[in-house]
Amino acid sequence: MNKLKIKPQQLLFLPYLIFILLFVIVPIIWIIILSFVEPKGAGSNYDRFEMWKDQNFWSIFIESFGMGILVSLTCLIISLPYVYILTNAKNKSLKFLMLSLIVTPLFLFTLVKILALRGILTLIFDIPIDNIGYLYLGSVYLFLPFMIIPLYIVLNGMPKNILQASQDLGYNKLATFIKIVIPYGLKAICSGIIVVFLLVIMSVAISNKLLDNSAGNQMIGNIINDLTNPSNPFDMQKASSVVFISLLGTSLVYFSVSAIPIIYRKFKGGIND
Repeated sequence: MNKLKIKPQQLLFLPYLIFILLFVIVPIIWIIILSFVEPKGAGSNYDRFEMWKDQNFWSIFIESFGMGILVSLTCLIISLPYVYILTNAKNKSLKFLMLSLIVTPLFLFTLVKILALRGILTLIFDIPIDNIGYLYLGSVYLFLPFMIIPLYIVLNGMPKNILQASQDLGYNKLATFIKIVIPYGLKAICSGIIVVFLLVIMSVAISNKLLDNSAGNQMIGNIINDLTNPSNPFDMQKASSVVFISLLGTSLVYFSVSAIPIIYRKFKGGIND
């Protein structure tokens, strides 16, 4: 039997694996266990599955997922043509300006950007900022760069001869964009959708700081934030249940979106065959 040989380069992954184990896997397992364990001092009438039966929570859960999907698709629709123009811009000044418009806001605190947006909306609209439309607008404004950046990284490295070849085959710019550019950046599109989706549903500051009345327009992140009270084991158990339910939902979304490139390749291969 051959002995297991470990290359020196593979040892470089050891600190990363230890970090993931201690700060990701173990906390997740602990949260899952905590969501099913009755807190100390719980009486016979205490219901460990209270959050699972809470209709108000499920209403916020569905609204959060719907908002996450809507914001992700909106960011994708805005990002695709923006990145396509950015990567194909021949004017260096225009390219620098377009890239700066995306990168520069990332150096600002999220709270500063939210308060700036609130100030602009207050000046434009002389009405209370307390409906879900403003929550949607704030989410797109804050999380758009997280869709643009992965798309730019991938499409910027796209060989220019591919675009030239598509034009030689008779494709116009729109056909090239749909049939060449989008399939080439499909993995980046899926990555951007997942990142933006997670940021939206777990956001806290947008609802709390942008809206006048955040009680009626909450995300899952707001519920977790309100329930996270280390001095109250009952609230912590509820918060753990919310996190566990959210993990199940986000995992379903993650695997569904991640399967899109695989399904596309098989579908395309079936057509070619």
